[in-house]
Amino acid sequence: RLHEKIIDLLKGAGIDFRREPRLDVALCVDLPLTLVFLPASDIAKYVGDGNVDIGITGIDIVEESNVVVDRVMNLGFGKCKLCVEAPVAD
Repeated sequence: RLHEKIIDLLKGAGIDFRREPRLDVALCVDLPLTLVFLPASDIAKYVGDGNVDIGITGIDIVEESNVVVDRVMNLGFGKCKLCVEAPVAD
């Protein structure tokens, strides 16, 4: 899952944090930084509205959100797979 890759990315960048179970906010241990964990579909909107300073989400989510944000970096992982579904005909 992407969540685990993001956690590894943060830890690799020296961002150590504590997140209580069932809370969407985590405080960093040694940095003046607060992390907010949101559903992927909400991240672009929160960034676009200025409610958070930076977000990590898929470019497909950003495009679907119709918000204006700066794409700072391509992290190189995660692939969007499109699946078309229909009910089984009787």
